[in-house]
Amino acid sequence: MNPEDTALSLIDINPKLDKGLLIKTLAFVIEAHKGQMRKSGAPYIRHPIEVAKTLASLRMDTTVIVAGLLHDVVEDTKYSTEEIKEKFGTEVAEMVDSVTKISDIQKGIDRTAKTFKKFLAYVSKRPQIIAIKLADRLDNMHSLQYLALERQKAISEETLDFYAPLAHRLGLYSFKFELEDLAFKYLHPEEYAAIESHLELTSKEREDYIQSIIFPLNIKMNLEQLDCDIRGRSKHIYSIHEKMTARGCKIDELYDIFAIRIIVNQIADCYVALGYVHNLWMPLYSRFKDYIAIPKPNLYQSLHTTVIGPYGKLVEVQIRTKDMNETAEYGMAAHWAYKFNLKKEELEKNMDWVNAITKMQNEIPNSTEFLGFLHESLLPEDSYAWTPQGKKISLPLGSTILDFAFAVHTDLGIRCLGARVAGKVLSIDAHIPIGETIQILQSDSQEPQETWLSMAKTQKAQNSIRHWLRKAVAAQSVILGKKIWQKELHYLKISKENFPGDYDICKAFNAQNMNSFYESLGKGEIPLKDIFVFLKQYSDHSQGWSKLKLLFSSSDEDNPIIIGHNERFLLNYASCCNPVPGTPVKGILKSGKGIEIHKEDCKILSKIPQEQRLALQWETPENAKRERKCILRIEAEDRVAIEKDIFNSIAKHNAIVKKTIFENKEERVKGRVDLLVFNSAQIKNIEQSLQAIVGIRKVTVL
Repeated sequence: MNPEDTALSLIDINPKLDKGLLIKTLAFVIEAHKGQMRKSGAPYIRHPIEVAKTLASLRMDTTVIVAGLLHDVVEDTKYSTEEIKEKFGTEVAEMVDSVTKISDIQKGIDRTAKTFKKFLAYVSKRPQIIAIKLADRLDNMHSLQYLALERQKAISEETLDFYAPLAHRLGLYSFKFELEDLAFKYLHPEEYAAIESHLELTSKEREDYIQSIIFPLNIKMNLEQLDCDIRGRSKHIYSIHEKMTARGCKIDELYDIFAIRIIVNQIADCYVALGYVHNLWMPLYSRFKDYIAIPKPNLYQSLHTTVIGPYGKLVEVQIRTKDMNETAEYGMAAHWAYKFNLKKEELEKNMDWVNAITKMQNEIPNSTEFLGFLHESLLPEDSYAWTPQGKKISLPLGSTILDFAFAVHTDLGIRCLGARVAGKVLSIDAHIPIGETIQILQSDSQEPQETWLSMAKTQKAQNSIRHWLRKAVAAQSVILGKKIWQKELHYLKISKENFPGDYDICKAFNAQNMNSFYESLGKGEIPLKDIFVFLKQYSDHSQGWSKLKLLFSSSDEDNPIIIGHNERFLLNYASCCNPVPGTPVKGILKSGKGIEIHKEDCKILSKIPQEQRLALQWETPENAKRERKCILRIEAEDRVAIEKDIFNSIAKHNAIVKKTIFENKEERVKGRVDLLVFNSAQIKNIEQSLQAIVGIRKVTVL
């Protein structure tokens, strides 16, 4: 293979490339991959050259194309990153290194997550490396048939989960559609073949129909002297499959599997052309979208309208300028070519999603959660709303007020009570109203609860909630662990001279420090019998082991562990007896969960050794040194177990039920519940928890 001929073929695609540097790079790459073959039997060198051709078609500069030619050298040959740096410079070496670190999905999910993080960390400095990775993946997908079936499916799943959405994020729609179709072909070959066959059989019929749209449009535009180019195209196989799945229909029941595109000279002409289209056919205004006034985050601009065309079939029409069409073809890559032609602030704005992902990396240590967050972050953002300060927040369709609050700021999400929109107050689980200005209502006493995880739809919100809950559980475990430990020491009456030192305690229970020890004890990760064995050596021998055994027996009723709001995430209510806050209870320490609470007379307790039971007492306004009464009025549908669900929901939040009145009338339940609570956050959490119960119509706090 002649390096000069190959360099000239690249320059034919993009005349602005540096011929000398291309020849030098090609000579090096050809030598480096000498003798290597692909699974297809073709010389390996064809792969980096195809990648380079794709990058040239995207008008990437010479540096990017050189990195594209070298992208597999470090991974597959004897050359190191340092040698690449010496021969081609630091920038090229860093680009090659960042792409090389993207590992195969079958080498472990942790490694996959780690390499994606490293890759994205460099993207913010040099976003063109995304184009290298996409070009690499696209060529690999074209030769996927030579791999084992298992590898085909694994690579195709990764392509659909990450690379096709990544192409969408950049506005590289030609990449996106091709990657999706190729991946779909290997993941669902029968469905792919069925759609492909249908499109082939109906190609003439479809082409005739497209012309029945284009012909009158051309006449109209000529009569109005509007200079434009009108084209028609069928939609891609995967997008057709998605439409079929979403609508639950067969392909022959789909009418909008093709689109008409009108290309004009200037923005004003877009709206003029829109009027002419609507003059010819009736529009569906619910499906009109103005991406010119409000561009997509990937810079895409166009007018989209759906009209009822000939024979009553729905037709999508896209109207855009030539510049907009170029951006639609090349996405952000059109603005990256030749060292960027975007202003710095514009570039930073369009790469906000990268910065958001990078920021969340340290907050999501779990690899599965991170890859889920990454996948979601790359998905199309079909919903948007505005903050009172005029900032646009884009979110996936179906996102809630809670998602919006977390998207604005994590602290705002944590303190979110709801939102005010156009004079109305919306709950945290309400879907965001598209295009509206949303004012988040917050309170310092508000805090997340587990039910929020089902209300939040975005990974960012869910991961932020999980992160907060993990920290809260850890803090509450320390509090509970201290109470259990202090109770033991109190009953044993161990003298200060015999008191075990922190070092001895941490060593015995493999804890890094005392807080870590208390946390493990509070979570139930340290069995009580292990505490017994450890403390035996420090107890007064005159009292003997029998005194130690009394520690958790019925004789400790005069010094129970006080439980309440500060331990709420570690209190688990036994389903066998359904205890309610305020009633006499005992507890069992459960590994990893905290305390399982039973009624004092629960039969299950008789099967538990006395040394494994905990004497408990509910925190009351008296021992909590604060008093707060609360009355709830509840209206609900009359269904089986509605009252039980109400009381279970209240019990989860550790309120003390003092009085209840319920009446059933005309298939409705109206009730009053008088409570003793500890703070306003507890009241709000109870209210939200009740509102989430199926059948609850209204909850009023008095």
